[in-house]
Parts: sequence; structure tokens; C-alpha cells
Amino acid sequence: MSEPPNTIDELLDHAVQAINTGDRMTASALAEQVLTIDGDNQDAEDLLASPAVGGDVLRRMTILFADVVDSTALSTRIEPETYRTVIGRYRQQVNAVIDRYEGHVSSTKGDGLLAVFGHPKAHENDVRRAVQAGLDITRDVAALSERVRSRFGFDISVRVGVHRGLVYLDVAQDDVYGLGANLAARVASLAPPGCVVVSSAIAPLVTGHFELDAQAAQPVKGIAEPVEHYRVIEERIGRTRTPLRPLVGRDLELTHLQNAWNQAKQGRLTTPGVCFSGEAGMGKSRLATAAADLAEQAGRPALALIGSPFQAEAGLYPIRALLEQRCGIERTTAPAARMRLLEDELQSRGFEPAAAVPLLAPVLGIAAEHGYQPVQAEGTKLYQQIIEAIVGYLQACAGSGPAVVLAEDLQWFDASTLDVIAALLGANTGRLLVVLTARDAHPLRAVAAPIEVFDLAPLTPEETDQLIAALDPALSGDERAEVQHRCDGVPLYIEEVVAKFHEQPTDAAGWARAPDALYEPLFSRLRASDTTIQVVEAAATIGREFDRAILASVVEMTETGLDEAIQALAAARVFLPAAKDRWRFRHELLREVAYELPPPSVRRTLHGRAADAIVATSDNPDWHLVALHYEHAQRFDAAADAHRRAASDARLRGAINEARANLTRAIIQIERATPAPARDGCETNLRLERAFLTTAVNGPLYPEVSADLERCLQLANTSLREEDRSATLATLWAYYLTRGDLRRCLQLAKSSRLAGQSWFRSAYGTAALFGGDFNNARSALELVAGVLAATKIDYESVYYIPCDPITSVHTHLALTRFVQGDLAGAEDQLAATVRRVARLGFPQGPFSLGYQRFYQIWMAIETGQLDLATDIADESAVQVERHGFEYAAMLVAIQRATIRAMSALSVCGGHPGALQPHIDAMSRIVDKFGETEWNIFASFYHAVLARLLIAAGRMRPARERLAAALQAADDTGVNFYRAELFRLRAQTLDDADAREADLREATSTARSQGATIFELRAAVDHVELNGETATGTLQDAINRFPADSAWPELSRARALLR
Repeated sequence: MSEPPNTIDELLDHAVQAINTGDRMTASALAEQVLTIDGDNQDAEDLLASPAVGGDVLRRMTILFADVVDSTALSTRIEPETYRTVIGRYRQQVNAVIDRYEGHVSSTKGDGLLAVFGHPKAHENDVRRAVQAGLDITRDVAALSERVRSRFGFDISVRVGVHRGLVYLDVAQDDVYGLGANLAARVASLAPPGCVVVSSAIAPLVTGHFELDAQAAQPVKGIAEPVEHYRVIEERIGRTRTPLRPLVGRDLELTHLQNAWNQAKQGRLTTPGVCFSGEAGMGKSRLATAAADLAEQAGRPALALIGSPFQAEAGLYPIRALLEQRCGIERTTAPAARMRLLEDELQSRGFEPAAAVPLLAPVLGIAAEHGYQPVQAEGTKLYQQIIEAIVGYLQACAGSGPAVVLAEDLQWFDASTLDVIAALLGANTGRLLVVLTARDAHPLRAVAAPIEVFDLAPLTPEETDQLIAALDPALSGDERAEVQHRCDGVPLYIEEVVAKFHEQPTDAAGWARAPDALYEPLFSRLRASDTTIQVVEAAATIGREFDRAILASVVEMTETGLDEAIQALAAARVFLPAAKDRWRFRHELLREVAYELPPPSVRRTLHGRAADAIVATSDNPDWHLVALHYEHAQRFDAAADAHRRAASDARLRGAINEARANLTRAIIQIERATPAPARDGCETNLRLERAFLTTAVNGPLYPEVSADLERCLQLANTSLREEDRSATLATLWAYYLTRGDLRRCLQLAKSSRLAGQSWFRSAYGTAALFGGDFNNARSALELVAGVLAATKIDYESVYYIPCDPITSVHTHLALTRFVQGDLAGAEDQLAATVRRVARLGFPQGPFSLGYQRFYQIWMAIETGQLDLATDIADESAVQVERHGFEYAAMLVAIQRATIRAMSALSVCGGHPGALQPHIDAMSRIVDKFGETEWNIFASFYHAVLARLLIAAGRMRPARERLAAALQAADDTGVNFYRAELFRLRAQTLDDADAREADLREATSTARSQGATIFELRAAVDHVELNGETATGTLQDAINRFPADSAWPELSRARALLR
């Protein structure tokens, strides 16, 4: 059963509902109640006088009335045709403005237009829309007047009035009438020419958005009392500790805190961390406050990092909140001012701003363009430096003596902040006591540091009775027993129930109406006054802590009413001041109860308003928080966009996994949006970006990559923009290339959507390279290298592949020149990749360099420079670990295993025992490639394994491995190492004719491919098998090398001819 209406507004709203459902008796009774309280209430009088007309709807609405100044006199001075032209244009402009703000022109009488806002389409801000529309009308008509004066020689001006009140909507006739409509017209008559005036009903609702000038009340026709009104000047741009309950039943925990603090004062604290774990209401925050008291009573600092359920995955949110508080940064603070305040704070803490600002500014979302040089580091290295800078800042705030750092609600800390806590504990100075609270021990798994953990249990019956007596000694035995029964030893439950016990019904039936032990006392506290429910509903939607300005934007209430409600809630111990114009719920449970109060549709609206307000009042909003609000508002497109922006912020900090998680949430939201081409394009871009980051970390064959690309391919066949289709097909091409599916790569390269893209022409050369057509590969890549160099395209913004296309061209061109014996040309191309990479951002730059180094290692192995290969692999290992590239780290490990295997071949010869560990390692690598379909370079590793088996005298397994590699080459078209596979297979054969056949096949294959170095090897083996009869083939192979080639195997080949 709903509660009876209490306030005048509630009585009137119930009366409106009654009359709209045909219950005039109830409506009249409620109107009479209003008049008993407020004898001059015009809305109630209008209700009593309302006609009983079927089909009419009574609504509280915002009405705008616009009227041409002195229109009668004007019509007598000018020609009728001119008058009709000017007034017609005036009406067009007014209608256009009303339409722009989604109001509705309900009636036109002469040159006066009456518009309603809230019907037939309602908005949460119709009052503001109406006033803004009024300002636009006056501005547009002023511009029209200039044109009229230029053409016809006279001026035209308009008066606009806005009022909010009860009106009758005659839906059939599309008209409104009643006192509200009449008063809007009367208010308009009070406006000076070219101005907007609002009534006293409107002013309190828009004072936060518009600058108003109160005017002297004026009498108007038909209204008994003078009308209060306000002239709208312009749109407004922009916008200590309470007593604590006694600690009961926590002697062990308090003793530990006191002992730890004593050790900190002596600089001998060996276990710096203590965590209080337990369900909500167990007293974790109370113990944290006790720890802070120890520091503050000694005149030492106590820093607080507070988690938030709305920002549990927002990177470094608790750190950002502390920084903003200590720097004096507010939501509306401009970036330049933020920068200055941060520099001042860091200087006051003894930091050199030039060194510290680049590391801490990203935490506050301050871009480098506002006055600092970015750190010359990326990915994991940048991330680690930021963590170290934060720890240094916290230690500086703590000072040289003992201090306390509180980390409350660890369950709502993001992974990065948990890393800060771990680093802070790891850097134990012996003087810093870190007190953590969490609802369970799960977050502690991420904090591998010395911590003493206390799991807080409910109070015993004896302890509960002790706490009740301390809270209210006047309670009777029966009342204490009831509290014991209802609160189950949870300290917060006990505190709240006792605090409100005497305000509850004393009869058993009244007490039993509560659904559980805690809801009723918390809810009754929320109803501290008639107006507090809507305030706590809005505040709970915003979060545990909130700015008054944001709350004012979310809740529909006058400024005075809002302040009164906040003060009432503070007196009721619901709200606590957190900072200037900033409040927080005293307990999270209070917020949770308040959050449940509004129905789902209202809650969605509140979340939407909160998100809009956060975005509108900050140059650098917390996009993760904004996204969560839009999610709850079911504004899916906006939520997806906010998550995407949060991902961009995470990438700025080098946190790729966090960025991927944000993109995943964005995809979930956009999938729920209304089907449309724009929605499909948004999903495509989000999936391509996620696939891009996943490829950088986990490699292109990671299952999530293929799933994203398959979905993009589905969307590409529907209604995507051409650039979205091209991006999808290009990313798919790279995916198929890694799998070694060259046939499909060529199909995509020949696609009409990609064939004309200059930056994609390298696809033909790349496919030719791995397909074993080195001559065509070289010519195609050399041609496209020049084209790309002259093309001004920001590949980092349009190319969803971590490896930069220009870098790829140079790397692939280095491979073709290398295979054709042009070592100097290969080195030139490798140097070009290094120069290009230096200009790229993260992750494209480091990923592209890793790609180049992978093939550089292969080239070093092929030339027998195993020490060089080892050095490059070592450098690559450091790089990929720094950037968190798991896939690249795996490839480096494979290259290292290969280098070790080739070294064993040169050192151990054919000793089977020494080679067996390397055979086992390479077997695992080759088998893993088969499982993951990483085919593009698998044939080389098959060949390495075959070499090991041949050296160990195991010809049959070697032959089987080589046969499998040749079959895979036939299946995929990846034939760049085909000649070598035939050459090695010849070494496994006992029959001379069979060996001869394989060597001839190896030679002819290499020659047809333009693989000069492989042709030379096959020809050398041929001479060693057949002697002088094969020297002609060897001479031909030597002649195909560049004259100045430094290929190391040429000396041996030439020696065979002598």
C-alpha cells in the first residue's frame, strides 16, 4: 500500500492523477486539502473549477508564450502583404526553435504562439528546454529584425514568458487552457522587448542553469495578486568528524594497531600491513578510523585511499581522488590550472616537477599538451614508473616520521591501485603503517607483501549487550533482547537499530512489518524530512561520495530545498561532509538502501542525468564512472562511447589489459543498442580495436581475435561504411597471413575494397614472399615502399594491426634481399625499420620493432651468426617483457630455443645424447604450431628439427617431419622454405638416385623462386654427391649472387669449383 501524500506538491500530483482517471470526487477532496493549507493556491482552485470534459488530460507542464511587441500598432503602419510576410517569417523561426528543443506549439492566436514542453514528448529537463528556447527566440527574432529593417525600414521585437503549472490538454483539438496557460501569457506581457521572463514557479528550477534578475511583482489582468517574475539574463555556463560509536569486541585488533604504531614510531615496523576483513557492517572502517586516530593524536599524517563500487575498475581512481583533494583540484578546474596545482603540490613535497609531473599528470588525466614532456617509456616500463612515482608521493606526504595510510574497501580497488599498495608495502620504511579493509580476502591475492589479516566475526551476545548499553543505557531488557535477535552481532546493524529504536512502533505487529533487521531503521533515517527521499535516491545513484553540483543537476529541486534536504540528512547521520561542497553517505549500506527506493525507470533516468552532469561539468571526466552510469541508464550507445574513452585513457598509462577490458564492456553495450548502420560501424571499430590490442599482447591467433574478426566480417557484409569494411578486411588479411592461409590472403588483397588502397598494395608482395616467389615479392615491395613513403596517412588511426604497414614493407623487403644474397640491401632495409619505429607510438612502435627483430634473428641464424642472434634475442626479451607482449615473448623464447639447438649442432656434432634435449624442445615447438595453426614460419622450425634428427642419425623421423612440412606447404601455399625442405630430405635418403632427385628438385625450386641462397646450398650438396658433373649447376648458382655479395657460404662454394 502506498503512503498517503504529505506535501502540497504530492497532494496536487495525486489530484491530477485522480482527475485524469475520472475520479473527480477524490481530486476535489485533495484540492480542498491543499486550499486548507494554502488558501491562495491557484492550481488547487483551477482543479476545483475544472470542467468535466471527456478526453482532456490535466498535466503539470511548462508553458512558453511568445508575443510580438506592439503588433497591433505595427499592423496599422505597414502594408498587409508586408505584415503577413514578416509575421509569417517570425512564426517560422519560433516554430523552428520550439522544434529544436522538442517542444510543441499548441496554439497560435494572431502573432502570439503558445508552446508546451513535456507533451507529447516528455524530457527530464523540459523547464530548462523552455527557457533556453525563449532565449533562442529572442536572439533569432533580433536577427530577423535587422533583416526586416534593412529591407522594409522597421523593427520587430518579441516578448517571451515561461511558466509552469496545471493545464488542460485538449488532445483532440491540440489546444491547452486553464490558469497555467493564461498565466504564461500574462508573464510574457511583463517582459521588456527582446527579453524572456519566467514566473516564480520556474525560477527555482532553473537558477543553476540561467542567470536571473528578480523583478518587482507586477499586477496583471485576471490575477488577484501581483505576479512575481524574473528576467532571464543569460545561460549560466559552468556551474569535521562526527562522534563515533565505542569499539566493542575488537580488543585483539586494537592491541595489534597500538603495537604496530609503537613500532612505527621507533622505525622498527617489520610487518607494515594490517587488513581487517569481513562483511559489510562488521566495523572495518571503525578500526581504520582508530588507526588514523593514533596518527593524528600524535600529530602525524593519516592518508586515506577510498575505494568506490562505481569505480572498481577505473584505473588508479583512489589515487586520483587523493591527488585531487591534496592539490585542491575540482571537477571544473581547467587542465592548465590542474597542471599548476599539481606542480605546486609536488614542489611543496620536495619533488622536482619536471621529473614527477610527467608520471603523475596522466593519473589526473592531464595530457602532455598542457605543459610537460611525456616520459620516454611505454607499456610495462611506463606503468612501473608511474607506480613508483605514486609510492614516492605517498611516502613524501607521510614525511620522515611515523604515519598511517588507510586503504579502505579494497574490494573496490582496481588492479593498478592494488599494485600501488603492494609496492608501498614492499618499500617498507619501518615507519609507515598501512591499514587495509576488505569484505573478503580475495583482493589480498594481488598484494604479495607482509600483511597481518584479521577476519572480523560478529559480536558475541555478551559483546552485543555491551555495545547496546554503550549506545543507549536506557533500553530495557526486552528491547536489548530484540536488538540482539534482529542484529545478529553485526556492529553497524546494532548501531542503526538502537539509534532509531524509539522512533519505531512499540507494538509487536508494527515492529514485525520491517522486511529485515536493517532496512526499516535505515529507510526511516533516509526520510529525515518530506523532501529527502528524492535527494537520497539521486545521491545513491551518483555514488558513495558526490559533489553537490552534480546532485543539483540530477535531482529536480530548488537550490534552497536541496540545501535544506542535505542539512536534514546530515543531522540524521545519513550524509557526512567529505570536502567543500562534497558529501558522502555515512555507510555504504545506507546508500544501498537508498538506491533500491526508486522504480527501475526512475533509476535509469537518474543514472542518465548523473552521467550527463559529470560530462558537462568536467573537462576530464572519469569515463569509467560515466560509462557505468550510462549502462544503468540503458543508454547503450553513450555507454559504449564512454567505455571506449576509458580504454583510451588506460592505453595512455600503458595498461593494455585494462584497455581491453574496457573495450569488452563497450562491445557488450553496443550489442544492446538499436540496430542501425551507425551501431554496426561502432561495433566494428570497437572489435577491431580490441583485436588490435589482443594481437599485440596474445598474438593474432588468440581465440578472441578470430571471434572478433569473424563478427566484423559479418557486419562488413551488411551496411558498414567503406572505411570500416576496408579496416576489417585488412585486419583479416593479417590474421590469415599469420595462419599461413595465403590463398585467402590473395583473395582479400584482390578485393575491390582494398585493391585501390595505396597502403595495402604491399599485400601482394608479402603474399609472394611467403609463397616463395621472391622475384615478384621484391619488385612489388620495392614499388610500394616508394608509394608509402610519399603517402600522408596516419596509419596508427586507420590500421587496426599492431605491426605498422611501412615497417612491414621494409622488413619483408629485407627478407627478400637477404634470400637473394643481397646482405647490404637487407641491412639497409632493417635500418629503415628502426628509423620508422622511432616515430611510432605505443603499441605499434615496440610491436613493429619486435616483428623486425624476429626476422633479423632468423637471418642471423641462417648466416651462422649465432652470437649475434643471441644478442638480438636478449634485447627483444627485455623489450617484450617491458611492454607486456606475451605473444612476442613466446616467439622470442622459441627463437632462443632454436639458437641453442643450432649451437648444439655445431658443438656436439652427431652426439645423440647431447642433441636429445634440443630435439625434444623443437618437437614441442613444431607440435604447438600445428595445434595453433601458426603456419607462416612453421616450415623453418620443421627444418631445424630435421637437422637435429639427421645429426643424431635418426633419418626416418627426420624424413617424416620433412614430409609433413612439405605437405603443409602444399596445403597452405607457404613455400618460402620449400627448397630447403627438399635439400634436407635428400640427406635422409640412402638411395643415391632418390637423393639426386630431391637435390634436383631443391635446385630447380630455388631457381624458379629466385631464392639464391637456397639454390647455392642445393647446388653445393649436389656437387658433394656427384662431383664435377654438377659443377655447372653450382657455377650458375654463384653467378646469380650480386657481385659484391658477402654471403658467407660463397667461399666454400667457390672452393669446390677449384
